[in-house]
Amino acid sequence: MVKPKKLQTESAKNNQIIYFIGLLILTFILYFPSLKNQFTNWDDDAYVPSNPNIELTKENMKKSFFEGEYHRMYAPLTALSHSIVYHYYKLNPKPYIFINLLIHLLNVLLVFVFVSLLIKKPYVPLLIAALFALHPMQVESVAFIAGRRDVLYVFFYLLCLIFYIKSIDRKKPYFIKYILSVVFALMAMLSKGQALTIPATLILLSFFFGANWKTKAFWLDKIPFIILAAILAYKVFMAPQYASAAYTNSSYLVTTIPLYNRLIYACFGFVQYIILLLVPYKLSLAHPYPMWAGQHIIPAYYYFYVAAFAALVFLFFKYALKDKILWFGIAFFAVNMVMLLQILPNSYGLLNDHYVYFAGAGVFLILCQKASEKFRTKKSISLLYVFFALYVIILCGLSYQRIEAFNNSVTIWTDVIKKYPECDVAYNNRGDAYDRLGLSDKAISNYSIAINISPNYAEAYSNRGYDYITIGLYNKAIDDFDHAIKLTPDFALAYLDRGIAKQKLGLNNEAIKDYTKAAEAKPDYDWAYFNRAFLLGEKGLIDDAIKDYTKAITCNPGFANAWFNRGGAWLKKGDKDKACMDFKKAQKLGYSYDYDKINEFCK
Repeated sequence: MVKPKKLQTESAKNNQIIYFIGLLILTFILYFPSLKNQFTNWDDDAYVPSNPNIELTKENMKKSFFEGEYHRMYAPLTALSHSIVYHYYKLNPKPYIFINLLIHLLNVLLVFVFVSLLIKKPYVPLLIAALFALHPMQVESVAFIAGRRDVLYVFFYLLCLIFYIKSIDRKKPYFIKYILSVVFALMAMLSKGQALTIPATLILLSFFFGANWKTKAFWLDKIPFIILAAILAYKVFMAPQYASAAYTNSSYLVTTIPLYNRLIYACFGFVQYIILLLVPYKLSLAHPYPMWAGQHIIPAYYYFYVAAFAALVFLFFKYALKDKILWFGIAFFAVNMVMLLQILPNSYGLLNDHYVYFAGAGVFLILCQKASEKFRTKKSISLLYVFFALYVIILCGLSYQRIEAFNNSVTIWTDVIKKYPECDVAYNNRGDAYDRLGLSDKAISNYSIAINISPNYAEAYSNRGYDYITIGLYNKAIDDFDHAIKLTPDFALAYLDRGIAKQKLGLNNEAIKDYTKAAEAKPDYDWAYFNRAFLLGEKGLIDDAIKDYTKAITCNPGFANAWFNRGGAWLKKGDKDKACMDFKKAQKLGYSYDYDKINEFCK
């Protein structure tokens, strides 16, 4: 007996719900080991542990929303989410990653809903949601604490698209749905600049649902989104002026790459991202630019990618425009990747795996829909599901490996080195990871490899110099700092650490000069003022020392040692009241030395 079509449809819906719940459980199990991951010394460090504005205060929120972050990005909602977690859990990494995972699970649900609004064919939205949930390129956005920026903006982006689609039919309460889509668009843009593509994606959706672009109505409902995107784009591009110098220098942004190279790299990136979404291999936290003798080069095989890109463009206009799913999937991917192809450099490296966290859904849409069209008979559909199950198992295995790689700074940079043995940044950062573990010998070894690869790598010289200080080789340290400063004359950290090395050798006047140069290179450098203040105090210049401690406190109000030392300076001047005020403030900020003595003295 054949079931009526309505009953078949209901049965399919019920099965989809069961399978979807299973997908969420599988995703949670897959990512559960990520809860053991630690903060890394890449973007994690900038977002939380080393973020001077991480405290949940009105001042920090105001700075975040009106200026941007010290690490160059404008992402106030992302920053706020980190501050809230920090307020309750401080530097325990588990809650940060758990929230990333929770938002990712919600995004899996939203992708399923979004695709269901586009495609009415049973199970296709489920297949797309499964690829979105389990693909190894997604790991960097979930198991990496800094990935909050991706999962959060995509969460609001998807809500925006869903409510916009639901408002198109003009059924009441369509206006409320439309307003909600505008609100979620704003929240997405406040989470990450990548969401500035929302107006373009909405235009694609209007075309997808058959709207006539020549009518006023087509453009009228896009105006609020376009206005929001214009305002937030201004904030995004202005944010770097408020950033720390470490995040605005040319070496970080790699603005020295010739435009011709950047265009070739963009073609390579566009095609390579699609390949990696289909066949994920050599995934890495960093994909360095091709270099030779310190110069950016274009490997010969990159021109095959240029040809492939040109072919994609030709095929898109020749054939894809006739196929609704095909053109929408390609256009969706392109629109959400165009800002990330490094034509205008905005991060380190040629590729970034996490950039496809959202855009990859366009490729998944084409893959799953076209596969379902080719496999129509009951037998072929069963075969399709077998192939898909095997593909998912492979993806899960690769994702598990990526999750393991993100465990800590040593594991993630070791993974990069396996993929790119000549990556100087990977050796430098693994050296920093070993340094934080107190393994100076391993740190120095890695810095030395980085310098051998790139003899003009100022940061590696500076980092190795710091470890030479740690093991008492002060003259070697000074030599490395000299190299770093010669390569980068305004290198504030190198001046500071060279000052420390000279101070260890008893060259206090020379050390003061270096601390002064550090402060000149970086006017908000709290440690430069602090160290100089200490030596000025040693010389008996108490008033000058107090001025420098005050500058250090102004730069970093949470600098407990500066409060305590200024208290000591006030005490030398005989001002017990001011001294005790500073001592008490230092205690509130966590200064734990001489606790009983301070309480006894400041009764």
